[in-house]
Amino acid sequence: MKICFVCTANVCRSFLAQELLKDFCVKNNLINVEVISRGILAQPYFTVPQKIKDFLSFSGIVYSAHTPTLLGKEDIESSDIVLAMTASQTDILQDRYPQYGAKIRLFLDYTLDTPADTPDPISQTGRGFDRIAMLVKHATAALGQKIKNGEIK
Repeated sequence: MKICFVCTANVCRSFLAQELLKDFCVKNNLINVEVISRGILAQPYFTVPQKIKDFLSFSGIVYSAHTPTLLGKEDIESSDIVLAMTASQTDILQDRYPQYGAKIRLFLDYTLDTPADTPDPISQTGRGFDRIAMLVKHATAALGQKIKNGEIK
């Protein structure tokens, strides 16, 4: 199974979800899960904010270098599930890749049955950032549990 998380720049939400799910899979011996993240407007010179690195460390995950990657058709084609962070991103992907519409879903709707956007934490500080990061962590853990339980194949 291959899961692709998508956000705008591929430095906050999608990257955080990627790292959290990879960690969940390692800890739960889910060896047949590949996890990637991409951005609709990602550029390789974008950098992961320190607060994301710090949150990963707080979560027990060692940060390794990450180069933001622009989403391409091959990412959609090769993924079983594509989870976008906002409804507008989902719409963009559905419009660009209508033939893959069944695999493109809204992240919180798919993971927590909550049809809501995952806000971009890039401009948030303190509690605002923590709230969004914890939301991504909770939703990613729910996704991992669905995979572990065999609810997603």
